[in-house]
Amino acid sequence: MENNSGSFTSYLRIIMKWRRVTIRNVLIVTVVALIISFIIRPKFTAVATVLPPSTEEGTLAGLAGMFSGQAVFGASMSRLGFSGLFRPSDLFAAILKSGRIKGEIINRFDLKKRFKAKTMHDVQKTLSKMTKINVTAEGIIEVAVTHRDKYLATNIANGFIEELDKFNTETRMTMGKRYRIFLEKRLDQTANDLAAAEDSLRKFKEKHRTVALDEEMRSAIEMIAKLKSEQVIREIQKGAWAGADDERNPYIQNLNQQIDAIEKQLSAIEFGTTSKNRQEFGAGFSVPLSRLPKLSIELARLIRDFKVQETIYELLTQSFEQAKLMELRDTPTVQILDQASPPEKKSWPKRSLIVIFAFCLSLAFSVLLAFILEYTEDVKLNPNRHTEFINFYCQLRHDFSNLSNYLKIRRRK
Repeated sequence: MENNSGSFTSYLRIIMKWRRVTIRNVLIVTVVALIISFIIRPKFTAVATVLPPSTEEGTLAGLAGMFSGQAVFGASMSRLGFSGLFRPSDLFAAILKSGRIKGEIINRFDLKKRFKAKTMHDVQKTLSKMTKINVTAEGIIEVAVTHRDKYLATNIANGFIEELDKFNTETRMTMGKRYRIFLEKRLDQTANDLAAAEDSLRKFKEKHRTVALDEEMRSAIEMIAKLKSEQVIREIQKGAWAGADDERNPYIQNLNQQIDAIEKQLSAIEFGTTSKNRQEFGAGFSVPLSRLPKLSIELARLIRDFKVQETIYELLTQSFEQAKLMELRDTPTVQILDQASPPEKKSWPKRSLIVIFAFCLSLAFSVLLAFILEYTEDVKLNPNRHTEFINFYCQLRHDFSNLSNYLKIRRRK
């Protein structure tokens, strides 16, 4: 305990001995830091916030209603290269960070000339550094732009929101038109197929009035019709969203897997399985359709085709009406919670933090310097007590001298 007390006293004595050096260094560094904090041009941060888009307002989320389930919404994100995002807010944030939106901002405010950038890549890097786009836990999108010109920062922050709304509206109208045309053609084809299936079923019933199916076969037909309609709908989804063969698209791969699974179920119901332990099918029937009497098979297939076309026609009609509404809608798609306004206070530099940091750093350095000066002085006064340090110092000077001579010789050559 006494040793510790003595060590602390000796340390304190050294600090007090060199207190003038310490105080001088701390004052100089702190004053210089304060002056620099006033010289540095301040920066201002303008913030604009956007409410999370609803299902009806979101451009890509709105397309989910064109087909059943959430798969289409995931497909739209995949089509734009934003796979893995599930919330509309995350998708909107990704769009804001995209090169397309940044390019519009750069051209709109002539940032290449303002930032004196040589290439578009350089100005995009500068814009990315000064822009922060975050999504809160509640789904609110925040666009914060920091720049020395508070009015430019404000205009850019609001410009991001305006360009997002413009992109969203144009994309929605373009997609709506593309899907309307696609669904219109498929709807006409389905209407003809439905009419043909209905006519064939009517003629069959008129010709064979005594043919009827039991309850088990009706369940089988309903199961087949349901599976077949799901298969066709997924093929329509694939054709509508793909636009071209893209087997590497994860959404297309998922659809292909679903279609294959449905085809296997249909094959098992219609033709049976080769398994010895074949159990009943899910609808409660165990006899494949291929084993039914000839007239029953024909009637079952006619009823199946009619129900399939009827289901597909209903789904396509709903989707077609939604596509027409989406194409015509031109209302704003972004709800602004807080529009960016010129900030009154600077966001950087923080003078108090700079001064406090400079004070602490200079104090620590000055205390360390005091111990170094004390040790150096003791080496000069008592060299016998520091022979190892002196030898090390001499060896270091010798090596440095040899290196200097070697470099001089090389320069002469």
